[in-house]
Amino acid sequence: MSEGETIAKIAGTPPSPARESGRSPGRPKGRRSDVTRTRILDAAERLFANRGYEGASIRDVAAAADVQVHAVSYHFGPKEALFDAVVVRRAAIMTAHRRAALEAARTAAADGPIPIAAMVRAYVTPFIRSAGHGQPGWRNYAALMGRLANSPLGTEIIAKHYDETARAYIAEFGRALPEVDAAELVDGFLDMVAAMLAICARTGRSERLSGRRMPRSTEESIETLVRFHTAGFLALAAKPKG
Repeated sequence: MSEGETIAKIAGTPPSPARESGRSPGRPKGRRSDVTRTRILDAAERLFANRGYEGASIRDVAAAADVQVHAVSYHFGPKEALFDAVVVRRAAIMTAHRRAALEAARTAAADGPIPIAAMVRAYVTPFIRSAGHGQPGWRNYAALMGRLANSPLGTEIIAKHYDETARAYIAEFGRALPEVDAAELVDGFLDMVAAMLAICARTGRSERLSGRRMPRSTEESIETLVRFHTAGFLALAAKPKG
């Protein structure tokens, strides 16, 4: 198995949070309580993705989950805490996959720098596959992350749950491209994340512009992004000085 195949296997489709053994923050009381919590989280995730944080109230979430308003507050507290629980539920899964993929890339590279393509693939593959494999919750989460990336609230939430892993990747990009300014590496990394989110948005614009009737496959989209952003990072290193 090649290095790319190994990383792609480890950076595979994340499982549904409902199948994870760990519980998200709150007040677990048993199986019935877990089912209620999952319904609330699923409903909140869908509403926040479609309406944004400000556009969905606790009452809206309760109605969508078919529970009493007090049940939402009992399990999650205020709206801010509910929103955080929605984000962290899948962020924990995504972080685990990305860290495993990065560790696999480090192992494959032995003592040398990790190839740029391997790092790009390790970071974007779990997210794009999760949004593209048909599970509605992950599609909603991808839409929610797209909203967060362009909002003041998102800056704080993303920093809390994603910055540590992002810094680990950026450090490896810096090791592979020591001649590139740190600020440029961060800009390149954020451009890569924006492209990843755009792919997952599935707005149909790509099909309209290209004249295709059907969207490209998840794997085709991943490979295009990997090739494009690998070239972009390498172009930063080739920038003329002075």
